[in-house]
Formats: sequence, C-alpha cells, structure tokens
Amino acid sequence: MNRLLPFIGLTILLLTAACTDDGPDLTGLKMPLVVEGWIEEGMPPVVMVTHAVDLTGDSASFDGFVEKWARVSVYDGDTQYLLTGRVNKAYVPSFIYTSSRLHGRVGHSYRLVVETESDTVEAVATMLPAPAISRVESVSVEGSDSLFSLRAYADGIEPDGYYKFFSTTAGLESRSYGTFLGTFAGSSYSDTEGWPITRGIYSTYDDSRDFSHFYKLGSRVTVKLSAIDRQLYDFWSVYDSNISLSQNLLFTFAANCPTNVKGGLGYWAAYGTGRMTVRVE
Repeated sequence: MNRLLPFIGLTILLLTAACTDDGPDLTGLKMPLVVEGWIEEGMPPVVMVTHAVDLTGDSASFDGFVEKWARVSVYDGDTQYLLTGRVNKAYVPSFIYTSSRLHGRVGHSYRLVVETESDTVEAVATMLPAPAISRVESVSVEGSDSLFSLRAYADGIEPDGYYKFFSTTAGLESRSYGTFLGTFAGSSYSDTEGWPITRGIYSTYDDSRDFSHFYKLGSRVTVKLSAIDRQLYDFWSVYDSNISLSQNLLFTFAANCPTNVKGGLGYWAAYGTGRMTVRVE
C-alpha cells in the first residue's frame, strides 16, 4: 500500500468498532456521522465530516466516505457562522469546512451543528485560557547524534485542569498534530520535570516505516499547549492510549473513543493555546 487510507489521520480510525471487544453487530446498520473539528484561539474553525465505516464485516466500502454536502454552522452566542466546504491538502481527509469570518476567543462557547440529508449532530465547546510555555529544552536520544525529544515547561498549569500538547515541524508538517501521549491532567504535571514532547503518529507518510517520534537536529519546531475540558480530555486520553498500544499504524483502534458530539462520533474542540517555537540543538 503506497499511501495509508485517508481516514486514518485521526478522523475515525476504528471509531465504528465497539466500545468493548464484544460490541454490537453493526451489519446492516446506517453508519453514523463522524466529526473532527476545532476552533483555536485567534484562528478560524476547521471541521471535517465523514461517514463511519464498518470494518468488522467481510469487506468495507469507502464510497462516499467524506461528506461534501453538509450544512455546517458554528454559533458564537446567538451569531451563526455558516462554514464553507473546500479542498485543503494540509488535512486528511483533504475536504474541510471553515470560515474566515470567525476566529476563536478565550471565554467564548462555540456550538457546532452539522446537518446532512439524513442526520443532524451537534456539540458545544468552551475556549479556556491556556497556560504560557516558559521554555522548551532539547533532549538528545541515547545512541544518536541527530535525534532529539523535547521537554516543555509551562506556567499556570492548574491541578484540576486538563491539557494537551501539539507540535509542528517546519518544512515537514503543514499543520500541528497532537504529541505522543501529550494529553494530561494538571495534577500529573511537575514544575521541575515539565512534560516530554515527541512527535505523534499520523497518516500522511508514504511508508509508515519512515516515521520517527523524534525531532532531527536543526529542526524548527513549534510546540503548542492547549487547555481542554474534561470531555476532550477523556477523548484524547483514550485516543493516546490506543495509539501507544497499537502495533499497526493503519488499524489503530480496538475501541471507540468517548465523544462530545450528540448524535454522532468524533469531537469538537475549542483550544485556548500557548505556543513557543524552538530550534532543535
């Protein structure tokens, strides 16, 4: 296989599988909508809408997997913003809904409504203030002169809060991705130890053997830290756990992730975000 199937970016993976290994028989059932969407502080919303695929049967059909004809709206209070569908190769799948008229603001709650011919799903997320990243240090990988992990330190981590790290490597990645095991509760954070940062797995490699969790010497890396609510923490914690335990990049999930999308699967997030860009050295 020259390229991983496009839905393995995060969007669904095996979200159609059961919440346990002994889940319900999905044969003949209409597959639910799956939403992967977020709005980040100072940035426009990005929403991807797909149809879940039943991979438990003898064969899977990916016909019409991406939903290109949905009506996607984001409400900021009483104001409705209708998102426009467009192709954007930075994302997987490469069809997104967005609007340049709306940019995320801390303290605002955003309601997402996705309507298709047969389904309506919705979700609400509130943008929480993000901690500030105080410094990011390079940590050499044992036995290598050219590979590094990072360690990030932040001010303002609340013991009862929830957080997630993302990173982007300039020239290699066109968008940010969640770091490996980068979701954590504030109670598990140490001011003296910070938090380890390594690259998270994603699907846009021609060959998964090329993937490395580590950053190369001289790389320019932007680290982002977002405050999230408990529902998003639950989603990302299960996602991280499945990724870390999987031995197969293509078929990652053996269980559903929790969802904050009513009537569907996936997630809708509002990210208050702190960031810092460093050169790995």
